[in-house]
Amino acid sequence: MDGLSDKVVVVTGGAEGLGFGLARAFAEQGARLALADVQTGRLADAVAALIDDGVDAIGITCDVAERDDVVRLRDATFAEFGTVHVVCSNAGIGANASLLAPIDYERWRRVFDVDYWGVLHGIDVFLPRLLEQGEGHFVHTSSRQGLVAATGLGAYPAAKHGVTALTEMLHMELADAGAPIGVTLLTPGGIRTRMMEEQRSRFSDAQLADPATRRWIEQRMATAVDPLDVGRLAVRAVLEGRLYVNTHREILDWLRERTDGIEADADGLGTLH
Repeated sequence: MDGLSDKVVVVTGGAEGLGFGLARAFAEQGARLALADVQTGRLADAVAALIDDGVDAIGITCDVAERDDVVRLRDATFAEFGTVHVVCSNAGIGANASLLAPIDYERWRRVFDVDYWGVLHGIDVFLPRLLEQGEGHFVHTSSRQGLVAATGLGAYPAAKHGVTALTEMLHMELADAGAPIGVTLLTPGGIRTRMMEEQRSRFSDAQLADPATRRWIEQRMATAVDPLDVGRLAVRAVLEGRLYVNTHREILDWLRERTDGIEADADGLGTLH
């Protein structure tokens, strides 16, 4: 995409955390913004802060788990700005849980509804309009857990793996069709957000008494990055047409460990094809 000045950017989950970091990063480039979130109070504060900085911004209350809400988001944005250029499907929630414990089906469904279906709704609702205007870009927030899963996070890694697959599929299908629509997948590691603080607070006293667990938490907090910095990486990816955005070198190390394990186990298949 040739520049972002006066372009219209939609950001779901835009009231705080990475969503607000994305909004601020696009605003630095002169973009106009439509922020969406279920948290009406925080959303109003976020939009007010952007307007105070001279940004042309609106806020739309939206639960991305509901397709009709995403349709309202699209229609409100087009009504205000007349177009949309970048759709950041960023809204997400987490869930600490072990598969060895009783499954909380309600929580699992809610995580998938927001983290996975929210992205699919964004594609379904916005893609026809972007194709019609012949320009656009999708930015999907997955996670490092969407590349290599970790334990104790319940539905979150499973849903984020789905986001990764959706985004790569969309990229390939658009490329095969010769469509002028870009796609970027964010797979960040630790980001300094409220979600990270909430995940840390869910550890029990017994877990926190374990030195290895405490070291893991401390290391994760120490290496967490600022949401605005991740937003700036996403902006660069949109401008340069990049598919992948990572934040931590260790993610690549984990991926290599995974592929090494796949290769090692495949060797045991002998001559099977």
